[in-house]
Amino acid sequence: MSNNGSYINFSRPSRTQSLKSVSLFSRRSSMAPSEDDEVRPYRPVKAKFVQVHVTSDDLDVNKQRLLSIDSRSARPPAIPERTTSLVGHRKTYTWPSSVSEERKAGTCRFIDTPTLTRTPWEFERGRPGSKWSRVSDRTQNLPRRIFVQLPREIYQCILDHLEGLHAVVDRVDVPGLRHDLRSLCLVDKRWYRVAREHLYRDLWLPNNRVPAKRKWSTKQPKSRLQLLKDAVVRTPGLGFLIHSIRIPIEVARELDLEAYSGPKKTPGLDCLQEIVEQCYNLEFVSGYVLPATTTTARMLAALASRTRLRSYAWHLDSVRSNLPTIGDFVSSHDEWQNMETLALAADPGIDLGLGAFSAVLHRLPSLRHLMVSGLHRIDFSDTTLLTLPQLRSLRLESLGGLTDTGVERLAYSRLALSLERLSLVGLELLSLQTVQTLLSHLTRLRRFVLVQEASPEPPIGVQATSRHTTLCSPSLQSLHWDCLIPGTAVNWLADAIEDGKFPSLKSIKVPCDYEGTIQRICRPVPLQKLTALDLEYLNDHTQHYERNLRVAQIQAQVRVRESRQQPSFNVVVQDESMEVQSTHTIGSYIGDLSSKVEYNLDVAAGGHHALVEFDDIAIPKGYGGDRFERRLATDLLF
Repeated sequence: MSNNGSYINFSRPSRTQSLKSVSLFSRRSSMAPSEDDEVRPYRPVKAKFVQVHVTSDDLDVNKQRLLSIDSRSARPPAIPERTTSLVGHRKTYTWPSSVSEERKAGTCRFIDTPTLTRTPWEFERGRPGSKWSRVSDRTQNLPRRIFVQLPREIYQCILDHLEGLHAVVDRVDVPGLRHDLRSLCLVDKRWYRVAREHLYRDLWLPNNRVPAKRKWSTKQPKSRLQLLKDAVVRTPGLGFLIHSIRIPIEVARELDLEAYSGPKKTPGLDCLQEIVEQCYNLEFVSGYVLPATTTTARMLAALASRTRLRSYAWHLDSVRSNLPTIGDFVSSHDEWQNMETLALAADPGIDLGLGAFSAVLHRLPSLRHLMVSGLHRIDFSDTTLLTLPQLRSLRLESLGGLTDTGVERLAYSRLALSLERLSLVGLELLSLQTVQTLLSHLTRLRRFVLVQEASPEPPIGVQATSRHTTLCSPSLQSLHWDCLIPGTAVNWLADAIEDGKFPSLKSIKVPCDYEGTIQRICRPVPLQKLTALDLEYLNDHTQHYERNLRVAQIQAQVRVRESRQQPSFNVVVQDESMEVQSTHTIGSYIGDLSSKVEYNLDVAAGGHHALVEFDDIAIPKGYGGDRFERRLATDLLF
């Protein structure tokens, strides 16, 4: 016993219960210890203990520690305060005063009452006319019911404008347009119906690349084209929305390889065939022309069953393809009652048979635009021209069975009252009088194209002022004259334009204008930059006659520069005493400022040359994977 009356009990505490008889989860103290209870001293004993750590992110939460498994004490006994004279050496705590009070976990106490500080734009919001004002926005917002009541034509107009933003002339940003239309489908139900119609109405086929298989996946992934096929086949009514199918460059190349692959698997053609079979309102298939082969027979049969088809192009290649029989070829047109545009291109080895082409025309009552190329002289001759229906557009190309007399009869046939666009390519007409007869008798003709090797000439001894050879057309608006070997026809044409024989003419394209005869009577062309490589290119390609549009463009620019070197008028600057201070010479120009005719040497839209060829729409040229795709349709041939 110590002097101050305190004592330490060294007696052995009572033995606790066994762990086997008491559950750790059922032991709870019957009475919570009070702070006023006397804390009795103890001494260490040989007993079983369980150490428990309680972790908290709060600094002043009581850290409870269970020292004994005895259920009678939930709070560990405290050691009596040490009595010593070294009070100054006690451990001091430096915790903030704000955390001195005991509080529960998950709570927070502030020293001061929290307040909200207004931001600068919130101060500006209260000023009149501020861009941050909420009042002005509320007055401009319209109720939702107004948008619901808008007519469908408003939504159609918005989507048409959206499609125009993604198109540049004949090129379309397909990924961007598809992304925007998909986003509009997620707005609400009304936008979903209208945007989905635009998304599938003009359908651009996705690529057929199969993505890489996932590491732990057991399913074989499908390409985007296969997913589109599954969606069209399984979704009721989705095929009715598709009116046109456009094939991009990458898919067209794959289809071209499969068309001549023989008995191998053709996944691209199979997917396209199943899609076409579900498109009951299909009108156009553009971007690629399927050749008539054994591999594409089922695909062509699916197209032949589309009753609403309005445009189609035949590619008959006897070298690489197995052509259908004459009966199958003719019967393929039985269901095409709405066909308006037909293009038929064949190599010289194709022999359809006498009367086969006329039988095809009788099965197409709605035909308005026709292009025929490469048929044998027996299949298409002067007599066949007389059986043509009332067409608006006609293109005759590389037909050995046509003569000047037969072509001239078009001016007296039933085509004279309906024909608006006429293209004569590679017919090698000899008489200029044939051209004059066509231009003067086709009263509704707006576009005329003449492309051949030699220039047609007037009869011998006929003067330029003769009534029988004077070129004239009151309705012609566009003229494309490209005769590779020069002749007197260009001079006759220039005289007719100067004399006002073509009052409606707006554009003329003459790549064979070697002397600039036509350029002098048209509006002046703008000056463009020429490099040394352009002049070198011109020098290399002028040694012989060559149909090259780039050479014609460089020659026109050279003539513009030569005319500027010739003085047009002088500007003399004098002072008050009439002394000459400076003299400036203004160069001349080539052309007529008062002319209404434009001298055009641009590349044809949708092609790579001055005139769109059949190969431009049959097998598109370009780089696969390009973001922009070209809209290639059969209408570009006319």
